[in-house]
Amino acid sequence: MNKKQLIFILSILSIIIMISQTKYVLSDPSLNVSNLTAGGGNVTPLEINGTSETKIWQGFFGEVGGGIVLEDATGSNLYDWNAVTPSGEVFATRTVISDWSNINCTNQTQIYQEEARLNISNSTSDGINDTFLNTTHPSFDVAGRLMTGCRSTLTDNSTDPKVVFWNVLLNTDAVTTVYTALIDNDVIGFNGTATDFQLLIPVNVSLGQATYNIYIELD
Repeated sequence: MNKKQLIFILSILSIIIMISQTKYVLSDPSLNVSNLTAGGGNVTPLEINGTSETKIWQGFFGEVGGGIVLEDATGSNLYDWNAVTPSGEVFATRTVISDWSNINCTNQTQIYQEEARLNISNSTSDGINDTFLNTTHPSFDVAGRLMTGCRSTLTDNSTDPKVVFWNVLLNTDAVTTVYTALIDNDVIGFNGTATDFQLLIPVNVSLGQATYNIYIELD
């Protein structure tokens, strides 16, 4: 078996359950300006800023453990490199994948099709097409195939400029999108604590939820 393997992580299937049980509550209007005095005959400029919570995206972050082994087809180890610094990728997909041989960058047609499957309007500003705008992510291998120039995005983190915690769109076939987070070992993430990955995955907007399988590939 190759040193670099794709592993289906049974130990974090609780993530799948958590996503499927998550309910997205529509937010109420938020108070922006209070005690605004209005007077007849006046025209006054008013600057208003506001934010709203996305109803499309679920975020995950965390630590990655494990190592690299030399093993036979029965899973018996000849050698185990336990003490390694984790690097590689974390993947999320709604389909169980048995064949990774055709993994490749997601193209524009596949992005539109994925948005349609999840009932995401292409006109929304936080849709898949408007979130994954970059193509400058670091190159990486998946199942022995080089991924470079794919649609990607950077999640928030402590580096300035932001250079870590890339998310990349991949597909194993025409209808199976694989949401990919590159592993960055013990880097300060969005919340000020050290983490190894930050992963964005979309939900079905009509249902407010989705069910995903999590995979990992360690270098």
